[in-house]
Amino acid sequence: MVTSQNQDIHKKLEQMKRERDNLEKTNKELDAKLLELYSLYNISKALHLSIAVEDIFSGILHIVGKTLQIDDFCIMLFDEDRQELVMRACYPDADNLSDVRFKAGEGVSGTVAKTGEPAVVQDVSLEPKFMFYKGAKTDIGAFMCVPLIGRYGDILGVLNIHKGKPNSLTDHDTMFFREVGEQIAVTIERALIYEKTKEASIHDDLTGLYNRKYFFEYLETELARGSRHGKCFSILMVDIDHFKNFNDKNGHLKGDDALKQTARLLVNTLRCSDVVARYGGEEFVCLLPETPKNIAVVASEKLRKIVEGSAYVGGENQPGGRLTITIGVSTWPDDARVAAELVDYADKALYLGKSRGRNMVVSHIV
Repeated sequence: MVTSQNQDIHKKLEQMKRERDNLEKTNKELDAKLLELYSLYNISKALHLSIAVEDIFSGILHIVGKTLQIDDFCIMLFDEDRQELVMRACYPDADNLSDVRFKAGEGVSGTVAKTGEPAVVQDVSLEPKFMFYKGAKTDIGAFMCVPLIGRYGDILGVLNIHKGKPNSLTDHDTMFFREVGEQIAVTIERALIYEKTKEASIHDDLTGLYNRKYFFEYLETELARGSRHGKCFSILMVDIDHFKNFNDKNGHLKGDDALKQTARLLVNTLRCSDVVARYGGEEFVCLLPETPKNIAVVASEKLRKIVEGSAYVGGENQPGGRLTITIGVSTWPDDARVAAELVDYADKALYLGKSRGRNMVVSHIV
């Protein structure tokens, strides 16, 4: 009788232990789920407030890395022109990975970008396609790659999750990070559209140069910088000579090609720090930071000679048998203290050059 009672008590204790263990497991799962939901909420909130792509990345790095305690992860965006993935953000840091790129179909990440299907590799040492970021990161045991897909099915990039131990990724991880990936993709798409719209608002549609509005904004900034630090700068007003004749003889399509070719020559000849804009019609304006007048005149003469020596389709129909430019130069603070006046002086120097016969550089004389 006592033995039977002991057995019953033992069974009940075993049952209670199992129930306790199940309850603890359920509580842990609920805690994990609550943490994930809280993280998704924070991610959604942070992404919703972000407009710039870099703001999105900084928000994701902080929330996913700190809250979910992921060993490390990264976001790569797809460059459509080059057809490759480019590293844009990495947690905890991107020092070793910043230059890593994958062609579409290359490695696991490149394959995900090409197919649009997520991939989970429980042990990267057994996956021949896995490239360890081309040798830049070797401390990865398990790996997950989630595609970032836009509203119309286009691949924006990938989200890569790394864990140090093999076989440490669960089905639940896959589901969760696919949700995270969806939220990231929606926000990145919105930010990229914003960036393209912003870029379009400051660029000339035909030549791709900065437009007049942006140039004057930049000029004011440069003027303020020059005032603070005592740095001079110069303005070049550039005009294609006899451009009406060029259009009349060759047609407006060839005229557009000539404008684009001249724009390329200006950008390729001047320094990276110089700002080149389309001022209107066949006129261009350039701002050369920290450039005194004598150096600006030398740079202008170089430009003039390069354009004169370049072959333009239809250039043979121009006076003299070639397309040429005239350039007017003014310098801050020597010629003017006000932005509009500085541009006006460069413009007057330009038209002085045109009245003297064109295809020359003329600088404003105080």
